[in-house]
Amino acid sequence: MMSGINLHRWSAWTPDRETPETWRDWARGASVNAGTGRGTEREPPPVKAIPPLLRRRAGLLGRAMLQVLSRPEMAYAGEPLIFCSRLGEFSRVLALQKELAQSDTLSPQLFSMSVHNAAGGLFMMAQKANAPLTALSAGAEAVSAGLTEAAIQLADGAEKIWLVYGEEPLPEAWWELAASSDEQTDYFALLFELGPGDEFTLVPDASAEAAKATLPASPLELLRFFLSPEASSLPLSSRSHLSLQRKAAGA
Repeated sequence: MMSGINLHRWSAWTPDRETPETWRDWARGASVNAGTGRGTEREPPPVKAIPPLLRRRAGLLGRAMLQVLSRPEMAYAGEPLIFCSRLGEFSRVLALQKELAQSDTLSPQLFSMSVHNAAGGLFMMAQKANAPLTALSAGAEAVSAGLTEAAIQLADGAEKIWLVYGEEPLPEAWWELAASSDEQTDYFALLFELGPGDEFTLVPDASAEAAKATLPASPLELLRFFLSPEASSLPLSSRSHLSLQRKAAGA
């Protein structure tokens, strides 16, 4: 079944670029990386729009997500939220593991902020909102899972959906355990406001191009696709057998 969506607005952040102009320049470049290298320490965004009591509870990933969520130009108005992250609040989880190895107790506050919907909860409290919030942990399939969930909610009657992707810089302890050198190393957050329409279509894809997509599409590849009018299709992965297709000009 084909699912159509329109992209209304978007917001993106990394330590190296924040403005729409710098992101459009990036989209025309050769590398899909956002500019944050492995093992690089990065300062989180200030997130001045979020009250200090809530802002202090957010970690690296949470602050990045709150930055794109709270930008004035996005003007949140109670839209349902979908949060997607491959590894989530990894630095907090690692701290919890270390704490557990050293004692039998865990910090309740650290644990409460380690879950995938932590940033969403802080944002909803800041907005005093009571909208539906979905948190997805789909590993490398985050893009496919997030778009599928968004398409389902739009088909079920939602007028708009806010789809959020984010990752934080991984500590060196991760690389000592990682089985692959292809893990993402970027520190970023992306927000897409989606609505029903026919600008983009999520379709089953059995093409040869999709079969070659052994690595799932990353959130940054999705952003580049949205910002590249000449791109007609983005295979999401050979595992999901889905592709995001752009409506042809004049169709």
